[in-house]
Amino acid sequence: MFRKAAIILIVLLLGISASAKSALKVGSPSPSFDLPNLEGKTVSLKDYLGKKVIVLSFFASWSKSCQQEILFLQDLSKNKGLKILGVSFDRKLKNLKSFINENKIGFEILHDKKLKTLKDFRILIIPTLFVIDKEGIIKSIYVDFDQNVKKAVSKEVQKLLVP
Repeated sequence: MFRKAAIILIVLLLGISASAKSALKVGSPSPSFDLPNLEGKTVSLKDYLGKKVIVLSFFASWSKSCQQEILFLQDLSKNKGLKILGVSFDRKLKNLKSFINENKIGFEILHDKKLKTLKDFRILIIPTLFVIDKEGIIKSIYVDFDQNVKKAVSKEVQKLLVP
């Protein structure tokens, strides 16, 4: 009886682990999503995966470190061949638009009011930034923002943009 129960338990555990999503990590393909931009048009990450180097920032406009990261990304967006997408978790679109307009942010900002991307991208802290190569593979994940992250992201993006 015990042996039969143990075998059933092992089979169940193997089935659960086989059906679980693979962990999101450096070296794995980036998941995709569809989110509205600030004008309400749906933007899909899959439209850029495998075509351009992507810097993907998850942020909220009320966070000071997020604000610093977004301002840095505005400067970084001048690099040709680079697609920068900001995914905001702001509850109020009005506050987000105000921040974007006041700071003249020119790269695409998406609004994830319902927090749909939190699970797929395993976001625990904001800002969290992903660098994704031209093949759609996650090259780096940066959590929080400071001068070290700024230097590392700049260097990595330059390296990935070189043909």
